[in-house]
Amino acid sequence: MNEQEFLRGLRDRLAWPDLGPDTRLSGDERWDSLAQVDVVMYVQDELGHTLPADELQNVTQARDLVGLVRDRLA
Repeated sequence: MNEQEFLRGLRDRLAWPDLGPDTRLSGDERWDSLAQVDVVMYVQDELGHTLPADELQNVTQARDLVGLVRDRLA
C-alpha cells in the first residue's frame, strides 16, 4: 500500500473527503479521540500492525501520520 492508497482508505474510513497529505489534523474538530481510534483500527485491519494511540497525540498533519505508520512498518 502506498501513501495515496493509505490516505484514500483513511478518507473513506474517517468520512473526511478532503483529507490529503497537507491536511492539518491537530486543532480540527474531526481529529478527535474516535477518529484516532479509527486510525489505529484501520492500520491494524489493513496493514496488520498495531499503532499505539498515544503516538497519535503528536501528529499535526496527515503527512505526519503517514510518516508514523511508515516508521512503524519499517
